[in-house]
Amino acid sequence: MAPRALISISKRIAGFAVPVAASTVLGIVTIPLLVRSLGAAEWGSLAVVQATSQLVGILVAFGWGATGPSAVASASKAARPDLYAQSLIARSYLFVVGVVIGAIVLVFLTRGDVTVAVVGSVTYLLPFLGASWYFVGEGRPWRLFVYDSLPTLVGTLAGLVAAVTTRSLIAFLLLQAAGSLVAVALDAFVVLHGSGARIRGRTSPRAAAASLSGQRHAVTSALTSGLYVNLPLLSIQTFLPGFVPVYALADRFFRYANVAFSPVQQFLQGWVPETGERRSFTRMRYATWAGLGFGILGGALVAALTRPLAWLLSGGEIDVPLALSIPLGAAFVFVASSAVIGYACLVPVGRERSLAASTVVGALAGAPLIILFAVLQLPVLVAWSVAVSEAIVAVYQFSVLRSELSRRERLLEPAGEAPGE
Repeated sequence: MAPRALISISKRIAGFAVPVAASTVLGIVTIPLLVRSLGAAEWGSLAVVQATSQLVGILVAFGWGATGPSAVASASKAARPDLYAQSLIARSYLFVVGVVIGAIVLVFLTRGDVTVAVVGSVTYLLPFLGASWYFVGEGRPWRLFVYDSLPTLVGTLAGLVAAVTTRSLIAFLLLQAAGSLVAVALDAFVVLHGSGARIRGRTSPRAAAASLSGQRHAVTSALTSGLYVNLPLLSIQTFLPGFVPVYALADRFFRYANVAFSPVQQFLQGWVPETGERRSFTRMRYATWAGLGFGILGGALVAALTRPLAWLLSGGEIDVPLALSIPLGAAFVFVASSAVIGYACLVPVGRERSLAASTVVGALAGAPLIILFAVLQLPVLVAWSVAVSEAIVAVYQFSVLRSELSRRERLLEPAGEAPGE
């Protein structure tokens, strides 16, 4: 690959990394301040609210976060705002449904705290109405930062100040919600203003439901993967509540590793399909190796650094054992690999059904183990169950991709069109 191409790639990844770095740093800073201000138990409840909302949020996003970047990258500039408008209307209906579902589940998990359940559900489902996936598909990371990430970060910072001064979880949630609401409004204005995108005639429930039909494979994949990512913490909350702060903090660093990897994934989702089918085959191979390499590096860091960072950020209140961080590090290796293979490679070649199938197989293997070991009060084995699930998903996707690329390259050979970069 030419040095000029590498420089261009580095610039685009760096652009996507800025909002991720800002949100990650702020998220890390909030941990000791919230633990100190709210207490470890209350912070554990907040982590449960966030995990539950992340799972319900998959329903609200309905697969656009997964397939949206590739769809936007492949569409003409004139057609892109219309694609976003169609998505926003459908997701608005899903948001209302999601808030009700999330609040009901959280009332049970938070032992009847209705206010936290409702406000927390609204707060952490609002970001799923945003346009981050759209800006990723456009390849415009600075739009993503200024219009989507920055208002959300300001809301989180304001909420943190309120939590420290009032020691109120509700104050933290309300100000976070305000920042996310501003981000959603700005996203819609920037994308739709002056675009000519058609809104009228699409706002009925029937029209919204029709627009969801093409997302069925993407949302199946997102829902099932979200299940075995969020199920461990929810299971431990149910069967081993005293261990929630420990597992929640370990899980938080695992998620930060995913967030840190997202600029690479976001870049690859737009980069792989942008030059057409023939060149995309070689790019898929580069992308697959990149996902594995970043996964190994990130997994090693998760395994080695979770314990000392957890002790430092919690002020010595929460000790995460190495036996817990190692399986989560192993899980990250496969998470990074499958994120690239699935969303940057399988989606552009039209294998969304295989993407969904891989996550269903992973969930069927991992979810029963997660619940079983939570019931048996073996949290380390819960973490290893997550790693097993992710490994199954990654291996399944790799086998599908290898078979699909071989098939397509054989079809191109008679015409003398060997794929090349």
